[in-house]
Amino acid sequence: MNQNILDFFKKAIEFNNLAHAYLFYGPRGSGKKDTAFWLSEYLKVSPFDILYVVPEQDKKDISINQIRQVKRHLTLSSDSYRFVIIDNADLMNIESSNALLKTLEEPQEKTVLILITTTPDLLPKTILSRLQDVKFKDIPLSKMSFNKKYVDILKESTNDIFKFIESFIKEDLDIFSLLDSWLFYFRDLMLKDKKYLQNIKEIQKTKDLISSSNVNKRLALENLILCIKN
Repeated sequence: MNQNILDFFKKAIEFNNLAHAYLFYGPRGSGKKDTAFWLSEYLKVSPFDILYVVPEQDKKDISINQIRQVKRHLTLSSDSYRFVIIDNADLMNIESSNALLKTLEEPQEKTVLILITTTPDLLPKTILSRLQDVKFKDIPLSKMSFNKKYVDILKESTNDIFKFIESFIKEDLDIFSLLDSWLFYFRDLMLKDKKYLQNIKEIQKTKDLISSSNVNKRLALENLILCIKN
């Protein structure tokens, strides 16, 4: 995650200057979602007061019913902040965008709404004008987090890796930390042998797919492993 952005939010909280609504935008894999959840933890938001919104399974759009749920969530009484993260916010349809606009026009106390997107230009200007922009830049491979346990699993058999993936998904761990560790590993190997470039491309493709769609994460990781092992 970008330390400057974290420091920005720490100061905003310290001086009681936290906005009601933010736009997190930038390239895929730049830490937007991780930062949003970090902020909820920094504010000590109860898990019951966090609503994470993505298109429902087998749906391409974020529906108006989901945005109505956002409005209800933000108006609930709570001892902590009420927190909403709308991921891939550019997938809202016209009806849901209009419904969200009404919510933005009437902000509630102790609420934070974060819209995440790689393509802010696809959002209506009326919505953009009511959000505070936070721009994210791509994270260089040299600064990516490296988890040795995630790399070591690549040396196991395909079946063992599949068992690891099943456990990983059940525990709902950070999938981008896993993929970034694999990227870091193959990037070092590629410096010695260009044949690993294809693995890097497959990992990046998987990151993009998971970031931009409601794909089954377990299947996406299993397909990636089959590509790597082959």
